[in-house]
Amino acid sequence: MEDACYTALKPGPDTLIGADERYRAGWFERFDGDFNFQDTRALPISFQGWVHLSLDTPEHFIVLNLADLGKAGQTALLVADKQSRAFRHAAETRMFGRNQVVLSDSYRRFQDGATHSMVATDASHQHWRFSVHAEDVHLVGTATRVGGPPLTQVTRFQRMRGSLQRFGNLAIEHAVLSIGDRVIPIPSGTLGTFDHTVGHQRGLQNWNWLAAVGMARCHETGEESLLGVQVAKDRPLARPVVQSQKYAVWVNDQLFKIPSAHFSYGYTDAEAKETGPWRIHSTEEGTDPARWLDLHFQPHFHRRERRSVVLVDADFNQYYGDLSGRVRAGGKTWIVEDFFAVCEESLLEL
Repeated sequence: MEDACYTALKPGPDTLIGADERYRAGWFERFDGDFNFQDTRALPISFQGWVHLSLDTPEHFIVLNLADLGKAGQTALLVADKQSRAFRHAAETRMFGRNQVVLSDSYRRFQDGATHSMVATDASHQHWRFSVHAEDVHLVGTATRVGGPPLTQVTRFQRMRGSLQRFGNLAIEHAVLSIGDRVIPIPSGTLGTFDHTVGHQRGLQNWNWLAAVGMARCHETGEESLLGVQVAKDRPLARPVVQSQKYAVWVNDQLFKIPSAHFSYGYTDAEAKETGPWRIHSTEEGTDPARWLDLHFQPHFHRRERRSVVLVDADFNQYYGDLSGRVRAGGKTWIVEDFFAVCEESLLEL
């Protein structure tokens, strides 16, 4: 792990697993190589995959995910009403042999036979199709990638484990949301984010994560540009903690990595994991003057999902709310106002 570099962009490798049976770690222009998972000695039971999309409409914030966590599979949809502050969470979780979430041989299509749900993309993550169903909540549509190339990174863990992760932004082409008898068209052009991850994960994962996208204003020129941000960082209970530096900003159709990022927040109710405002920011001392962020997140919704059964201990906490602040990238300072974001503090032991 100590020999991996996540700060220098490199051409993609021809295989995911190297001759030394380890994941070929790094930040890559893209990955079109062979998913040769058979060449690693990582335990097969540690293999996991998930796809996570968020959509930000004027009235609603929508989150969907399909996940195969090995010992469990989940299809979930969350719809937050920005005006009423009401939200609906629908999830179908099945443990062990009841898990019907499967990945295609290309690892680009997730399908849940139990709910007849599907999310699929292509090799470049340019085009997306989804049809997701949980309880009486349904979301069907298509989208295309916007804002620049995806962040493509292979992160190496211990015991021959590792993962390939792609972060990016998308815009809806056509989509419809329904909740019971209520049908809600999603406006064309609605912006969103994606996280597509496959690989052999650590037995104990503990992380913070931020994802948001919207239109930002340049402080120096007044111009506007789509700006996306995704920041993922290990928390202290991760085993091991890996400084993978997945701190990504997209602006003017370019991808930038921010050298440092931290999550700062306090609990208003530690037992319930309720929090006050968050700050996601670069290190004040020694900050790279060309690339930094200073963002403030005010949560309005909190969804917690806890599960403790044989060999599984999970505590997922997602927070939804307003994001504002400043980002420095591409020689300009960008003002973030009226973004809606998702943040996470989660722990997963499998």
